Amino acid sequence: MFTESTPISLDELSGLPSTATLVLTVNNRYARRILADLSVQLDAQRQVMSLPDIVPLSAWLQQASDQLSFIADSGLASHTVDAFGARCLWQKVILDAEPDRVLLDVGLAARLAQDADRLVSEWQLQVPPEMETSDYQRFKVWRQAYRQSLQSMDAEDSVLGFERVHEAIAQGVLPFHFQHLVLAGFNELAPRLSGLVQALLGQGVSVHALRADEQPAAALQRIQASDPDTEWRLAAHWAQTQLRANPGGRYAIVAASLESDVVLAHRVLREALRGTEHEPALPYNVAVARPLADWPLVRAALAWLRLLHTLLRRKQCEPKLAGEALLAGGCVAHAAEAAGRALIDAAWRRKAVVSVSKGRFEEQLAQWTPRLAQAWSDCLAMAADWRDGTLDAWVQRFRSVLQALGFPGEAMLDSHAYQVVETLDRAFDRLARQSAVLGSVDFGQAVALLARLARETPFQPQRDPAARLDVQGFLEAEGGRWDGVWILGLTDEVLPASPKPNPLIPLAALRQADAPRATPERELKWAQDLYGALLRCAPQVWVSHALHEGERELRPSPCIENLAAGEAPPLPSPSQPCELEFLRDEQGPPLAQGSQTRGGIAVIDTQARNPLWAFVKYRLGASELADYAVLSDQNARGLFLHEAIEFVWRSVDSQETLAQQHASGELLALAEQAIQNSAEQHLRDYSPVLRELEVERARVVLESWFELELKRQPFAIEGVERSFQWTHGALDLTLRLDRIDKLDDGRLAVIDYKTGGGNIDPKSNWMRTRPIGLQLPFYASVLAREDARVGALVLARLHARKVEVKGLADGNYGFEGLAALDDWPEFAGRGWQQLMADWRHTIEGLAQEYSQGVAVNRSLRADDIKYCDTLPFLRLNEEIRHDV
Repeated sequence: MFTESTPISLDELSGLPSTATLVLTVNNRYARRILADLSVQLDAQRQVMSLPDIVPLSAWLQQASDQLSFIADSGLASHTVDAFGARCLWQKVILDAEPDRVLLDVGLAARLAQDADRLVSEWQLQVPPEMETSDYQRFKVWRQAYRQSLQSMDAEDSVLGFERVHEAIAQGVLPFHFQHLVLAGFNELAPRLSGLVQALLGQGVSVHALRADEQPAAALQRIQASDPDTEWRLAAHWAQTQLRANPGGRYAIVAASLESDVVLAHRVLREALRGTEHEPALPYNVAVARPLADWPLVRAALAWLRLLHTLLRRKQCEPKLAGEALLAGGCVAHAAEAAGRALIDAAWRRKAVVSVSKGRFEEQLAQWTPRLAQAWSDCLAMAADWRDGTLDAWVQRFRSVLQALGFPGEAMLDSHAYQVVETLDRAFDRLARQSAVLGSVDFGQAVALLARLARETPFQPQRDPAARLDVQGFLEAEGGRWDGVWILGLTDEVLPASPKPNPLIPLAALRQADAPRATPERELKWAQDLYGALLRCAPQVWVSHALHEGERELRPSPCIENLAAGEAPPLPSPSQPCELEFLRDEQGPPLAQGSQTRGGIAVIDTQARNPLWAFVKYRLGASELADYAVLSDQNARGLFLHEAIEFVWRSVDSQETLAQQHASGELLALAEQAIQNSAEQHLRDYSPVLRELEVERARVVLESWFELELKRQPFAIEGVERSFQWTHGALDLTLRLDRIDKLDDGRLAVIDYKTGGGNIDPKSNWMRTRPIGLQLPFYASVLAREDARVGALVLARLHARKVEVKGLADGNYGFEGLAALDDWPEFAGRGWQQLMADWRHTIEGLAQEYSQGVAVNRSLRADDIKYCDTLPFLRLNEEIRHDV
């Protein structure tokens, strides 16, 4: 095996014959850096330079495979499978091999198997029988099936491709034009790569290793920060100071956990590098790639394709799926019809629509977005006769459909959006190349594969060329060159990291081969090499770590613990705040003469809970956009029970009739009819099994409620679902009561059904100075007059766990659970009529408050605004006043 190469400097490299020299780099970054370093040698005397081929190892292997395709009997496979295709094939063979293991995470197993296959080849791992584990034995089965699948398709992946190129070089079959090979950026050579280099040596190629000319940092300083946030702020302040002091310098912040800290990094950097009255803001680049699927235009494309597939296959879809496409846009009339698309989505939310049919969707598009409706009609016609096909055929179809939809929209794309569209186009091409691996798939599978590829494809826009500050991770920074570098996050948890051996390969075999990530010793060596490389990135280097993260104590990395810790530079004091002028805006304009506010008792109840909430919701007409309805929505279940019990009480006019029908068995038949009728109305979107479960639950609840009703004092039904109007100044409110009973003493009992599982006891709500939950008190004190006095306010909980009543009564009416006035401390010693008068005075006062425009941001208890739908307007990120 190849063990040693001749070192060569950059100057010596430029002296080698360019046409006979190949520079292999560890990745693209090294290739670009070497090219930049060679370009520096150009000056007025030397304006032209002949450059050798400078390519990453992976690109050169692809070139070599392409050359083999022109050689007869080279044994080259007909198809090349990339990493995505290989992962898909691993998943397929694992699923076939493990049909009964339902708890196996096939996606994770495929990733581990793919990595294990690479490790076995790259490090030439030998696992004797005595070392084998059960996991390794299953991996061997998967690997054999995987290789057989590749062979049956006449395909090869990167592992087999490397081996094919190596064999061709060793046998002298592969021609190449270079006589000098220069390796750049390789800290070590794995046995597989070492064997390839040895084969080139055998063909008379001279091998060199590019010697880095960088010197270790002349100035090295260690900083301790109290916590990670402070550490980032110190680094950002350092960068701002360096950039302002040296307008021509280039600097870098290198972070150990950049991906997880990226939001914090942007925040502190924007704050530190913001512009001033005399200086512009300083640009910077953060080298963190997000999945392609997270970018808005890609989300839009995927949403439209998912919607098209679902409506064609099922003829209906969930409103959330269609709403995602409508709100994402990226289609014809993207801006012109944006309001129409939003109106359709908002209507589904407001009306609690749980399913949108294909025809209804087309009708709504025609009404609100005519141009999109025409484009959508063209897409449906185009996709009507689609059948299963290979992925290259699906890619052509997807492109045609998106083009018909007007993707990516009609507006001019900015630089980032243009790059996203280009990357998506390349993802389509990459997906098409998986045809040989995945064969024929249906529409849904093709969309799912495209979405998966987009999730696994990282995308980062091109860096701003004007930026002089780079924020990078460890691997991205290795081999870079700046005027100053701050390396943060250097704790012993990061450098060295904990070992993470592949669980499919026995640890003993990994340790024996000294494979990466396998042992603490291997991780320590990697950490030391990386740390040494980072110290050569700049003449001045600052290293830092935090002392605490929350309550957890942190320790410095072994790489820096012997450095003397310097005192952290002081962060700049916040600028002296100017004196702010406060305007307490708690009073809106009164309702104009002749204007009216229409609504239900919720207007008064909301005013009692928080006046600003009532003003925003009913005067300004602003409220939070409702979420999409789902089948398990509590509102649908509540409406189902309400209507069923309403049907019963419209047919039963008194307790006497209830008892007669119960004795004869007619009551159960009546209840069954009521339940079925209500289920047909409110549970039509439920599956048969779920619907039957809800129906059975309703039978139990109604039977329990009837038993409780039969034990009461005699009553007659006065009204069911009766509506009342109340006008007070500019207010015109509607009240709808579930049920009103006439009691044996001539007074009324008002009953309100509650179908949820929460506490229904109104004691704490009704005893307050500003009572809430006002439906029953409102009717009893304001709408009911002397000729229709109320004697009981009943909240009935209809729930499978427990059927019960709570409330207030002025007498014993046989309902266990109703309290007398003396049972509640605030009402003790007060008469019933006095309580009604007090409530009436309070409610009319709340109505007057609302009419006068009182909009104080005040609530008595935090739970009062638990379900507030205008929370952002109430500025809940600030401290809200609660009056106890």
